[in-house]
Amino acid sequence: MSELKLETFFSEIVKKEMYRDISMCIVNRSPVMAVIAIFAYGEMLGGIGRILEGEDEKIVFGAGQSNRNFASFLKWAGKAYSDLDPRETYRVIRGGLFHRYFIRNPAVIEMNPQDPAATMDYGMKRGIWLDRDSVMINVNQLYKDMKRTVNRLKIKMKKEKMGKMEFAQNLGMEFSIISR
Repeated sequence: MSELKLETFFSEIVKKEMYRDISMCIVNRSPVMAVIAIFAYGEMLGGIGRILEGEDEKIVFGAGQSNRNFASFLKWAGKAYSDLDPRETYRVIRGGLFHRYFIRNPAVIEMNPQDPAATMDYGMKRGIWLDRDSVMINVNQLYKDMKRTVNRLKIKMKKEKMGKMEFAQNLGMEFSIISR
């Protein structure tokens, strides 16, 4: 068991693993899995944001913190997300998809499989719209906003000189892809 440096987490896990996962969901036309991945990774990134703001890692990633971590992710995602109610967004979208496969309100999920790196301009201020009656998600814009969030977190990490901070116990998890 070893600890992972925060700067290594961003370069090795976020950029090489998380980004690949989301891009593959986009390429493979899997919008539900893409949203699930962005929300799951968003919770994790929001937790890092809380740590960078001085909260203890054991509390941040302890039981019952997922909703607070997601709220932190939305905050780090930028002002465009500030008028979303984090709890309701978490409940309706994340809760629906994770626990029932379906978003809890009528929903539309848009996705452009020709833009797996989310570099195109979609003319949107954010990737999620939620009101009482409906949900609209643009996966590519949401992914683009997640990448901006990562950049904001990295800037904060460098400013606070926290890149060498040991983070997240690494149990040596490995993946094997088996093809026959």
